[in-house]
Amino acid sequence: MFMNTHTVNTDKKTCSACGTAPTNHHLMYFSSVVDNMITSIGKPIFTFLFRGRGSQKLVDNMEKIAFSIFNFFHLIRYSDDMEKAITGRSTLIWEEARRRGIKMQQAVLFGKHIDYYKAHVKGKDIIFQSLPIPPWLPQDGYDWIDDKLIFAKKLQDAGMPSPATRLISNLKEAYEAFDSLKKPIIVKPQSGSRGRHTTTNINTKEEMKYAFDLAEQISPTMVAQEHLFGSVYRATVVNNVLVGFFRADQPQIVGNGVSTIAELIAEKNKNRSERISEILITEEIINFLKRENYTLESIVPKDEIVHLLAKTGRLYGGYTKEMIPEVHPKMHSIFKKAGEIVSVPVAGFDLIIEDPKADPDTQNWGIIECNSLPFIDLHYFALEGEPVNVATFIWDLWK
Repeated sequence: MFMNTHTVNTDKKTCSACGTAPTNHHLMYFSSVVDNMITSIGKPIFTFLFRGRGSQKLVDNMEKIAFSIFNFFHLIRYSDDMEKAITGRSTLIWEEARRRGIKMQQAVLFGKHIDYYKAHVKGKDIIFQSLPIPPWLPQDGYDWIDDKLIFAKKLQDAGMPSPATRLISNLKEAYEAFDSLKKPIIVKPQSGSRGRHTTTNINTKEEMKYAFDLAEQISPTMVAQEHLFGSVYRATVVNNVLVGFFRADQPQIVGNGVSTIAELIAEKNKNRSERISEILITEEIINFLKRENYTLESIVPKDEIVHLLAKTGRLYGGYTKEMIPEVHPKMHSIFKKAGEIVSVPVAGFDLIIEDPKADPDTQNWGIIECNSLPFIDLHYFALEGEPVNVATFIWDLWK
């Protein structure tokens, strides 16, 4: 038994599987249960009773309805302090609004700033969550695009590249998915974002059980997919036009034949750019390395690359780059079609591909999920590449 000379982050208030976006596991699980109940029971009942799109909105947008009630009873005040914006996404929207002479304010509920905003556009006030989407544009896809199973099926039905996907609701189904899918496999909650409680590179049933147990902490249902190889990219589409293409790599170290992985992580943290977050040694990193047959004490051969996490981007110590000018021309037509399939004004598609500059028809790649409220600031704050301000394209929708 060896003594650790490194520090493992064991803060009980955080969850390494949630990464930089920790959430209440019980609330996430309850929300997933309610979503499943609404999908299977609520929508048919309301559609039968009211026979209209308004009934779906009543069921699908309970948070917005609650906000409207608070607003109606004047329980919400509005702030002009842009520094209180909840996300970088909302800050870019606010900055662009100011440049256009659009007055924008943030909602404050019971003294807490929340991710709802008010803007004065075309002579009237609009209220929106994070991104100002014109109500007259198609929005039917918001009912399902965050559901990874439905999204994968829609893509496959349209002949779009997407990995084979299976639904899992118990351990028996997890093992059946393991037997039927090509290895390695990835398991993630059926809904959700930011890679929370996702396990990659699953090659054994023992790893499958670990992945199932991890995902089940926040969701009663999950999906298993064939694991594609390549870098992870975010393609942001506005009004069926590809406007941003962002690369996000996993945090990694490069061996020198002398130092341990723990020592290489410490050295990388010491020399990192101010714009890249420190790599924290967590149980998630330890478990990820174990599946790659490494430990923190492993000495990596010279020039060998070792990935440390499945999560990607500079918030985890990874490399990022905006690549929209460099992508192969076919990508524009592919994501125009993807935008038409989801039928929403703004969508962020995650994909895995070896080389987006090469002809996609010659590569084994796929679109793995879609985000209905994408972080448009990724394209603006990438470590390399020309920044893209997606906020300009979103406000242009109001023309």
